[in-house]
Amino acid sequence: MPVYIDPPRWPAHGTHFSHLVSDSSYEELHAFAHRLGVPRRAFDRDHYDVRGSLYDAAVAAGARPVEGRELTRVLLSSGLRVPARARPERIGQVLRRRWDGRFPGLPRIGAELVERWGEPHRHYHGRSHLLAVLEALEELVAGAGLDREQHDALLLGAWFHDAVYAGRPGLDERDSAELARERLTAAGLAPDVVAEVQRLVLLTLDHAAAPGDLPGALLLDADLAVLGSAPDAYGAYTTAVRREYAHVPDADFAAGRLRVLEGLWRRQPVYRTPAAQQRWGARAARNLEGEIEQLRTAAGRGSPADVEVLTITAVCLRDDHGALLTVRKRGTDRFMLVGGKLDPGESPAEAAVRETAEEVGLVLDPGQLRLLGEFEAPAANEAATWVRSTVFTAPLTGRPEARAEIEELRWQPLDDVLPAALPADLAPLLREHVIPALLRSPADGPAHPRRGAAGGAGSR
Repeated sequence: MPVYIDPPRWPAHGTHFSHLVSDSSYEELHAFAHRLGVPRRAFDRDHYDVRGSLYDAAVAAGARPVEGRELTRVLLSSGLRVPARARPERIGQVLRRRWDGRFPGLPRIGAELVERWGEPHRHYHGRSHLLAVLEALEELVAGAGLDREQHDALLLGAWFHDAVYAGRPGLDERDSAELARERLTAAGLAPDVVAEVQRLVLLTLDHAAAPGDLPGALLLDADLAVLGSAPDAYGAYTTAVRREYAHVPDADFAAGRLRVLEGLWRRQPVYRTPAAQQRWGARAARNLEGEIEQLRTAAGRGSPADVEVLTITAVCLRDDHGALLTVRKRGTDRFMLVGGKLDPGESPAEAAVRETAEEVGLVLDPGQLRLLGEFEAPAANEAATWVRSTVFTAPLTGRPEARAEIEELRWQPLDDVLPAALPADLAPLLREHVIPALLRSPADGPAHPRRGAAGGAGSR
């Protein structure tokens, strides 16, 4: 696990600097820099700036010398690189370089756009968002078959799509499109290119692209790439959005946010292009489910009125250590509770006994079941569908085995578990509500019945 250093070719403060990085951990990098005598203040997010006078000493101490491009590749592959959008003080410079590299004849427009995107009232719709959209487009456009003019219009659409942002849905998008028309026409761009940029910006009004509209699909997917973020990044995104609407009362914000998210969630798959769906689709669906549940629970609301709701049952089975048995169906990626849909005429308890025998080979008596609660939530494996689940606890009567449509069993520890630490591949009911309900219940006695809007054990 070596550290790497590039040649001292970077001028600053009257001398030249090298960059020192690790391919495994910041701890290793800090320890090496300390031994070399480099102060901690020289650490810049993911690397150390090392004076050229220390280059030979660093190599003698074990740093592997590489060229600058190779050092960048090492940092990228290590997963330790802090992207430019996480460096607020540098994003403006990065965006200017991107603009000047693509549109060198339009420097004044680029300067104005970078300034607009940096307005202080923007907490989410700022420079970091613009850079994230441009980076997402880089991933999606490769192999899309766009010609130079189409690609230019697409990039200009990204740059202008929130160029005007005052928290006025609808009006902001129209003003941004009008700004694009004024600036690009004055700069002498071809009328058809200007019209295409306007059209792309206006698509962000309702995020609806017609079938076959590849440039529109690419822009909208890049704009929504944040939905497929890792949990921490998604949490930062929702916090930033709420800050932009701090003047809106909580109840009104939750209602408006729910309308937007439920509209996106019903339109499965979330993304229009196969490349975006493959990269971000599964995680976006999970993030949407989780936030929708939180908003609906906070508002005391159940399932939406216009979605299909499946009635199911589920059983909580725990081992001697208190770990909870979860199962994954063949062809799916979510872990959920043992259980499923009720057959005609079955009670939830009868269905629970039958499903437990069919899925994991355990025989239960209905008298062994204890009601944990009845919950509603988005289905784990069926798009635009909710489940209404009766959830029981029951003793473990033997060694469970994967049967029928169950492909994998997994025990989920519950000791001192925090919701944020739960695996992301748990079904919403399990993650958001059943596990919290179990933790609130006495460990050695029957669970107390509860009702509430909750995440789904899944649908069968």
